[in-house]
Amino acid sequence: MYRSSSLLLRAFFRQRHGQDFGHKAFWESLVKKRAEVERFLYYVETRAYQLILQAQNALWVLDRDPDAHEPGDCSGYGDESLGRDVSFHSIESDRGAAIDDPLEAVLREKSVEFLEKIRSRLARYCAPSGSKYHDERLEVIYAYVRRGIFTEPALMFLSQSYGSVMALLSDDNLDLVTLEKIWNAVKTLCVHDIRDAVDDVLRASGEGDYVMVLGGKVFKEASGEEWPLHAWGHMMAIYHCYSCLRTTCKTVDEIIAMTRFALFSETTLSQSYMKYEYGFDGAKELILAGFIPSDIPLSSPRHSIVCTDSDSQSFGLMWEETKRNLSLYGSLSLNDAKAQAFVNACIRHPDLMVMLRKGADGRVIRSRPVVWTSRKRHARSRSALASVPWEKTRNIVRCEDDDLEEAQPSGWSHEKIADCLMVVLVDGGEGNMGDFVRKLVEIWCQVYHVKDKKELYSALETPFVEAGELEQCTCDQHVTSNVISAYESLWGSPPPPWLVENPNRFRLATDSF
Repeated sequence: MYRSSSLLLRAFFRQRHGQDFGHKAFWESLVKKRAEVERFLYYVETRAYQLILQAQNALWVLDRDPDAHEPGDCSGYGDESLGRDVSFHSIESDRGAAIDDPLEAVLREKSVEFLEKIRSRLARYCAPSGSKYHDERLEVIYAYVRRGIFTEPALMFLSQSYGSVMALLSDDNLDLVTLEKIWNAVKTLCVHDIRDAVDDVLRASGEGDYVMVLGGKVFKEASGEEWPLHAWGHMMAIYHCYSCLRTTCKTVDEIIAMTRFALFSETTLSQSYMKYEYGFDGAKELILAGFIPSDIPLSSPRHSIVCTDSDSQSFGLMWEETKRNLSLYGSLSLNDAKAQAFVNACIRHPDLMVMLRKGADGRVIRSRPVVWTSRKRHARSRSALASVPWEKTRNIVRCEDDDLEEAQPSGWSHEKIADCLMVVLVDGGEGNMGDFVRKLVEIWCQVYHVKDKKELYSALETPFVEAGELEQCTCDQHVTSNVISAYESLWGSPPPPWLVENPNRFRLATDSF
């Protein structure tokens, strides 16, 4: 069915091979017939699609908004052509002599190219063979493919002839049009589709509306269940953009869990406008403990004295002294008792000022009557500045209630998450931003009753390792768990030599599970 229109053109062409068409009207009639066939095929596919969904009581699929989430490919995978040398297919001419059919050769070459793109892309998503979650990752990959197919009428119609994802993708006789559709469906899935695919596999309850696709369920709604930590590893294997992954998080607890997995597993993710790695000593431990900063900026000068013109003849030159504090805006979980203990310890710290709010409807709490970030004092001479009490200056920049909105983390569809413990931490002591970060890490060490950041890291990581949510892959596992073995395991044969010529492209998505 999918090749009918092209076969129609070819049939007419071969019928008149070697003849003079005489007029371009003949070609135009062929184009018109092809358009008619394609319109008929589209109608048949669409109607078949509706009947398939109706039979499963899944007409809700037709109501899905394809533009509900922003399109775009930030997955971290390229779309390079996998060009290869292919000998032309031979056909018999009218005289019985073998000639090359360039069209057939090109179609066959492109078909193989798309098939290998699909197979190598899915092989790169695989977990290392030694991982306890290897089989679960395969189920996620299958769910991912189903998500690409179930909204495409032609592919959904085609899927009725296959019992599983592997049965479809192991079929070497799929034509070019079909393979291109599958490739486009797979590579254009957004990060929210990937989250839904993971949820399809991990949900404890099979209840809810769903449609059967290639032997598996595609659910209408997410389960809403809390994910184990390792689930984020499945998403990171398919999508490599931290900022995009953040848009799938509906709670600050999910942001903390996702960021923890990225840091513990040392997964390399692109950081376009939201970051999880900063160049400060101790920043990793600060975040792992559950503090999600809006940013950790570079330090600005904490103290300055300048001579300024007062713009008044009566006063003349004035000396201005500015004292600046360092500040961090961030969020913590409302469900973590240690988060509250951390904030309480910050309030008690002599160098720190704190402003916080628990949830969107909570009242604003300040550790001091005025939480300020900078203040200035003035005098007629430099020496006279010291005689002006800082406490009496009115030239002060203070933290207002609205500033807590900046502490809210960005999550689901770029929306701010207000259901969290919002804090503004202001350091009125000495030192730069690195010193400030280390000061906060020391407070976390007190909360966890450990000596230093190394022990803090261990205290945070150990529970997940013991629960099996984090796996440490050895070097031997890394060697044997490359994409070639994953490809062979999936498809039953080694990849073509021309496919592995670029080692940067042909590798596992992650070296951890």
